[in-house]
Amino acid sequence: MRSTFVCAGLVLAVVGFAPPANATPITYELSGIASGKIGGTTFTNALVELTGTGDTAGVVSFADGTFANAFDKLTVSIDGVGTATATVPTEILSIPFVVIGDPEIPPIPLVIFGRTDSPPALDGITGLGALGSFALTGYELTAIGPLTDLGGLVFPVLCGTPGHDPCMQTSLGFLSFATNDISTGEKATFTATTVPEPATVLLVSGGLAAIVRRSRSRKRG
Repeated sequence: MRSTFVCAGLVLAVVGFAPPANATPITYELSGIASGKIGGTTFTNALVELTGTGDTAGVVSFADGTFANAFDKLTVSIDGVGTATATVPTEILSIPFVVIGDPEIPPIPLVIFGRTDSPPALDGITGLGALGSFALTGYELTAIGPLTDLGGLVFPVLCGTPGHDPCMQTSLGFLSFATNDISTGEKATFTATTVPEPATVLLVSGGLAAIVRRSRSRKRG
């Protein structure tokens, strides 16, 4: 019996001292109820989910204490309408502390999904959706959640009209939401999920298989 636990300890030691992964795929999701328009289709009080994929190696920190990660792909799924893919650069921004005195930012730690401002710079974003929660204090865009708290799907009101930001470009046409304020008491849910490296999965599964084989052989002996 003791030899089985020794094997288990060796496997855990190998995994624990394996070289740290330089890159781990990560998926960020934000969902909530929203109204708006995409292409020629209007939707009202529909469940909307933003799903952005990226890599933990892409997280960038800034001198002001914020963090950003560029999305490889951002999709917008609207219940009853379909799923669109953003056709412009997008990102997620974490403001992991309370900002005082900025009328555009609620005084609560935030994550913001949005369009990367032009020229492309991760420290500039036009928000498409956000969630605020004190559970995001110190958050560096790693795996977390699900968190349900103050938030929603937002975009600059009157986008696409003279003197205002252009609307969000997607594969289903321009996207806009009916509000640009997450301080209305509405709730949203945010989750960030990482995917283990295949090599780590194989190492663990192979080690566990060896433990089982050794345990069985000891019982036969």
